[in-house]
Amino acid sequence: MQTKKTVTALALAFASTLAAANWPSQPIRLIVPYAPGGGNDSISRLVAKQLEEKLKVSVVVDNKGGANGTIGMNLLKQAKPDGYTLGTVPSGPFDVNPTLMGSVPYDPAKDFTYIGPMVKFPLFLAVSSSAGVKTLPELIAKAKAQPGHVTYSSAGIGNSTHLAGALLAHATGTQMTHVAYRGTGPAAVAVLSGEVTFTFGSGPSILEYVNSGKVIGLGVSELTRLETEAKTPTIAEQGVQGFEASSWAGIVAPAGLPPAIADKLTKALREVMENPAFRKQVTARGMVPLSGNGQDFEAMVKKDAQKWGKLITSANIKAE
Repeated sequence: MQTKKTVTALALAFASTLAAANWPSQPIRLIVPYAPGGGNDSISRLVAKQLEEKLKVSVVVDNKGGANGTIGMNLLKQAKPDGYTLGTVPSGPFDVNPTLMGSVPYDPAKDFTYIGPMVKFPLFLAVSSSAGVKTLPELIAKAKAQPGHVTYSSAGIGNSTHLAGALLAHATGTQMTHVAYRGTGPAAVAVLSGEVTFTFGSGPSILEYVNSGKVIGLGVSELTRLETEAKTPTIAEQGVQGFEASSWAGIVAPAGLPPAIADKLTKALREVMENPAFRKQVTARGMVPLSGNGQDFEAMVKKDAQKWGKLITSANIKAE
């Protein structure tokens, strides 16, 4: 019996090595679980182009949006684990949806092979110029003095921009009113027009308004100041200790991907994300490049799932 198991294991190892030796020999499909446009689509296309140069085959981005990323991730789960169908997984489908929606048609821990992280998306807190506040302590004081009167916009329920606002309210013991919009663009316009008090936005969606003086930037959601926006203080250093609410994106494959192919993919992705010229290109777009292996990425996802799951439960956030 033991000999049979050993032979089987050796046969599987040989098959995996053979598959990796011939991989890739055809185009690779990269599923992005959101519509074209936005940070996740942007980084996916940038990385896909770099992977094409590394792997010498086409890497085709396939946008499959819907249900906050759930539809795209379910499609990836059902794909053949041969290295020719991959997926960009952003914050939401793995770390938010299971708690927010109650159930999803996949298991983040069992149905995927983690390849590695790509980027973090720092969020910037911007307040309307008509709100009557110019600092974060003033915003918090206003929220405490007028419970529910301070409002914040987001790109939708369960989006990172929503959860960042909910986390700020929770961390400061205040009551703030969430107003959901259809995307980061409308959420930013709501602050510009004074419809809401503030918003959390990614660099591409809000910094141009901050830099032009149309809205007032109060802080960034990272624990340390960003190299490209060093003048912007962190929310944590302004008294909200430990505040961090960035979203992220990485690459995964269906469960059962041969380890040798997974290793090739991880190596190629790390080389892309550690390239100085590419890192500069990414940071110029308001993103923070990340580098790591599949285990690093999976650990990051699990940590975030615990954090956001606790917040969603304690704040009684419900999907509509």
